[in-house]
Amino acid sequence: MARAALHFPEALTASIQLKEVEGLELIFDAVRKKWLVCTPEEWVRQHAVQYLVALGYSIHHLQIESGLKTGFNSKRSDIIANTNGKPEVLVECKAPEVALSQKTFNQAFNYNNTIGAPLIWLTNGLQNLYWDCRNNRQLEQLPAKV
Repeated sequence: MARAALHFPEALTASIQLKEVEGLELIFDAVRKKWLVCTPEEWVRQHAVQYLVALGYSIHHLQIESGLKTGFNSKRSDIIANTNGKPEVLVECKAPEVALSQKTFNQAFNYNNTIGAPLIWLTNGLQNLYWDCRNNRQLEQLPAKV
């Protein structure tokens, strides 16, 4: 299956496990510890997980597709990176062919109204947008964990 080449370090891509079963390409989710169908969005999500780990976030403190309530609606966040039991980064992943737009930005902000993470990261694997909610400004990159 042809997968998009994403703008992440090659070492991250090399660390992602793939296999084919009965004609389906599967990708290993290291957080949930299970094999999933390798959709374009999942391809991006697993790169984002590896990127967070490379920055020093513990894989044991990442949540994937956790449920949340926004108003009267139930939604699922793509990734939440927690530190000391509190959300630190909300990550919204899109497939590479989905442009990051005001709509995706609004979606992430709406989710974060419930979560309360100080940092938001929007990614489609080709473009990355980082937002510091405490200081209401865009960042060039996510800060590494110390």
